Amino acid sequence: MLTRLREIVEKVASAPRLNEALNILVTDICLAMDTEVCSVYLADHDRRCYYLMATRGLKKPRGRTVALAFDEGIVGLVGRLAEPINLADAQKHPSFKYIPSVKEERFRAFLGVPIIQRRQLLGVLVVQQRELRQYDESEESFLVTLATQMAAILSQSQVTALFGQYRQTRIRALPAAPGVAIATGWQDATMPLMEQVYEASTLDTSLERERLTGALEEAANEFRRYSKRFAAGAQKETAAIFDLYSHLLSDARLRRELFAEVDKGAVAEWAVKKIIEKFAEQFAALTDNYLKERAGDLRTLGQRLLFHLDDSVQGPNAWPERFILVADELSATTLAELPQDRLAGVVVRDGAANSHAAIMVRALGIPTVMGADIQPSVLHRRTLVVDGYRGELLVDPEPVLIQEYQRLISEEIELSRLAEDDVNLPAQLKSGERVKVMLNAGLSPEHEEKLGSRIDGIGLYRTEIPFMLQSGFPSEEEQVAQYQGMLQMFNDKPVTLRTLDVGADKQLPYMPISEENPCLGWRGIRITLDQPEIFLIQVRAMLRANAATGNLSILLPMVTSIDEVDEARRLIERAGREVEEMIGYAIPKPRIGIMLEVPSMVFMLPHLANRIDFISVGTNDLTQYILAVDRNNTRVASIYDSLHPAMLRALSMIAQEAEK
Repeated sequence: MLTRLREIVEKVASAPRLNEALNILVTDICLAMDTEVCSVYLADHDRRCYYLMATRGLKKPRGRTVALAFDEGIVGLVGRLAEPINLADAQKHPSFKYIPSVKEERFRAFLGVPIIQRRQLLGVLVVQQRELRQYDESEESFLVTLATQMAAILSQSQVTALFGQYRQTRIRALPAAPGVAIATGWQDATMPLMEQVYEASTLDTSLERERLTGALEEAANEFRRYSKRFAAGAQKETAAIFDLYSHLLSDARLRRELFAEVDKGAVAEWAVKKIIEKFAEQFAALTDNYLKERAGDLRTLGQRLLFHLDDSVQGPNAWPERFILVADELSATTLAELPQDRLAGVVVRDGAANSHAAIMVRALGIPTVMGADIQPSVLHRRTLVVDGYRGELLVDPEPVLIQEYQRLISEEIELSRLAEDDVNLPAQLKSGERVKVMLNAGLSPEHEEKLGSRIDGIGLYRTEIPFMLQSGFPSEEEQVAQYQGMLQMFNDKPVTLRTLDVGADKQLPYMPISEENPCLGWRGIRITLDQPEIFLIQVRAMLRANAATGNLSILLPMVTSIDEVDEARRLIERAGREVEEMIGYAIPKPRIGIMLEVPSMVFMLPHLANRIDFISVGTNDLTQYILAVDRNNTRVASIYDSLHPAMLRALSMIAQEAEK
């Protein structure tokens, strides 16, 4: 038990957030003690009550807090006596307090120990189970020791800060979708949560296969339904999100591993959690923001499968007439289910501006902030103001502030009306200079079709995205079909295809790469030049796809030296000769350019003039390398600034060299 205790303490101490630490604690205690319930109640001395902050086994109602006054219940008695209480039947104790919402009436045995640091009560740690018995001395000793260790990890300032959320009035967040919204905060209480699923087994694997099959079919039908709905409403960007979900859901490897887990004896819910988290963690480990957010898409699949596996879900909330959704995470499916005519805004605790949910709220015009460090339950039924421009959330603001934001909303409506009249006008400066608007793409051409009349071409097509959706390297024929669709869709406009850009930070599932510093490692053109067969197959596919349209530009990623450009051009010329021999006639020559994202190449531009046709600046990586800032590291992300004077100077140098 000593080893197990040490493991629990180490896991709790390494958790990034107090809430996560408490969830780890209750889960691991249940497993270590083989008990059915473990809960943590933390003490709010300002309000003289305990809040149920984490539990495994009890029903913690979403959207509401569970609180006990200091003089209420057996938990309150543990705190007042500052000593353990061990009962075979808690319900017969005179201090027992029944709380219907937590569903604890099934559990009779009770052991509660105080969490005390320097004579200051921080909370109460409780275990419970159905069996009528007292916990033995070794179990009581284990829990007391763990509570003592927890007191050393926790601090009164941490606990006070946690409760301070209930009194916050202005919260900084990340702007995810522009606009201002004023309404009542509302937490969706119908969705099963992945973290509420625990390991469980069954002997009836055929029943679990049947349940899993049904959930997969229902989720697939749901995604198809939403895709058709949004496509019919001329919102093809949003429809494309559900097309991607359908594609991921039909992945043969994912389905194979889900059913394999069930065949081993896992219940369907545990199989979903285990396999989805496994796949999601692979994406989450990547440093590329776009790909990192695909972990969220996989978790969305998991949430929907759990939803369709849960017979207890009673249907949608009774939504208020006008509300702001508050959630830990946001999925496109959740958004699709909401009554759009009532949804005023969105507040998300976790999330990023390039997630599919963020793309969808922008497409739907819903003011949204993400990364708001506050529990959604704290915001439930409170008056909120979401400022999607500044990335701010106001909680129960003063009337004068509400009036000011209402004025801004009125101005916004008027500006939107004026902008609608200009949407089809050319992008042109006051000086008369025309500005080209190019699309950043990565999925199939159908997803970009609706923008055809409003854009000047494809500025970047991420060829690695289709690679990542495969279970192995796509064949040359498969790549020809993929690129041909994009080139033909925009046959009168330039289309820039970037060669495969992967690495340890952006891996293919069938080509694992492990490096200590992936941003500076084996990635981009370095990989494909080291493995020229991959490069040649891809370039041949591009050239074959371009044979009839002639609108292809090839972009080389992560170029560091002149030698890399020369070697890539040599291979492209070789691929061109091979294609011409194959089809029997001359093919159009593509434009060749580099993705300028390595600072050294800024100073090498004079030597590239006769070697390349264009330059595409990768501002994300270039900023990261110039400023030596990992944009995915929350500790330093605030100093990542693409408008830093050094970046502006670098861009000016690039522009000047390009004009020569």
